Amino acid sequence: MRVICLTCRRTRLPGSFRYVSAKDVFATTVPLEYLAGKIVLLGASAAGLLDLRSTPVGQRYIGVEVHANIVGGLLDGNIRQQPSYANGLELFLLLAVALMTSLILPRLSPLNALLFLVALLVAIMASNFWFWSSLKLIIPAASLLCYTLIASLLQINYGFFVESRNKRHLSRVFGQYIPPALVEEMDDSGEEASLEGESRDMSVLFTDVRGFTTLSEKVGARELTQLMNEFLTPITGVIHDKRGTIDKYMGDCVMAFWGAPLPDEAHAQNAVLAGLQIIDAVANLEAAFARKGWPPIAVGVGVSSGEMNVGNMGSEFRIAYTVMGDIVNLGSRLEGLTKEYGVDMIISKGTVERIDGIVVRELDLVQVKGKNEPVAIFEPLGPVGNVSVERKAAVEDFARVLAAYRQQDWDQAEEKLRRLKDLSDELLYNIYLDRIARFRVAAPASGWDGVFRHLTK
Repeated sequence: MRVICLTCRRTRLPGSFRYVSAKDVFATTVPLEYLAGKIVLLGASAAGLLDLRSTPVGQRYIGVEVHANIVGGLLDGNIRQQPSYANGLELFLLLAVALMTSLILPRLSPLNALLFLVALLVAIMASNFWFWSSLKLIIPAASLLCYTLIASLLQINYGFFVESRNKRHLSRVFGQYIPPALVEEMDDSGEEASLEGESRDMSVLFTDVRGFTTLSEKVGARELTQLMNEFLTPITGVIHDKRGTIDKYMGDCVMAFWGAPLPDEAHAQNAVLAGLQIIDAVANLEAAFARKGWPPIAVGVGVSSGEMNVGNMGSEFRIAYTVMGDIVNLGSRLEGLTKEYGVDMIISKGTVERIDGIVVRELDLVQVKGKNEPVAIFEPLGPVGNVSVERKAAVEDFARVLAAYRQQDWDQAEEKLRRLKDLSDELLYNIYLDRIARFRVAAPASGWDGVFRHLTK
């Protein structure tokens, strides 16, 4: 027999209490101070007496020490209990976790959702420990932890598969129009990619090979296909690099736009820079084409900016994500005018008003076919830092030529034009010299507004 004396008030692991042999007590060999003021429990500790119990803290736990722990807990107020509202609290916590996992997790990326799950599990365990240690309450945690883990993992997996499906859908819908970088940006932004028709402030670009009919007569069909592929590849690369959307390839013509499906505040700037780079890219193809015996090619580029309609348009048999409107038609007309004025690129006044840091030269005030209102047309020469001082001075001098021309001061306009022509024999200067010569013979009608009317596309 053993006597247990309750003297310590701490966590009761096996052997935490002082054991005294009952034989020593009866023989009075135990000092009285061991027993004075103590609660004494009498019990058996020998294995053969079958009083060894299995408990959470040990498989072979002396039975009398179980009672000692109960008495000790009563003495130091450390007995845990399950409150009457435990089931209600458990249900409330389950509902709270269900709301969090259903409302928050779908909005997070898989990685952030996993971090949120870890944080939520830690919070549940920490709160349960607080109930245990501070309030001495036993609150069920197993159901809460299991539900949180299972529900969160299901949400994360579902979100992953939905996100993958959306990415595939996005790539399938827009991959043929816009660069992969924009597809990823659309996916990362979480914005809904709308294909419905809408009106937006955008820019459109047209580029066309000059003399394509003559070119096609000089090479065979197979070579022509290879030539066009090598011609269109760098052009497409430039458009994608400048965040543009390929609308369509029309033989030797490429149509692209900026500002959809993702908004682009710098759509005009990007379109003009793309046009300038397209001209350079085509010029760089000349050496490679010459090595293959292909004739050199040149392109004309037209850019216009303003309100236009964009969206999926077509029939029940075939649709295309494209742009439509008067501004789009103007861009096509401007590309056609590049041959008339002997320049590589023409942009509209609306585009000029939306760009910055690019040197432009006003070419004319024209009325193109299909439009009643005259439009000012300009030639972009390049970023300010890339245009020489002499070239900038020539732009200013030509602006003075236009001012004198529109005031019908033929002498001053012709004098300045001839000085410019001596520096650079451009078709543009000859055009205005021919007009002035005609106006000297037959003066323009009264109320002439300086507009030149183009009757062809």
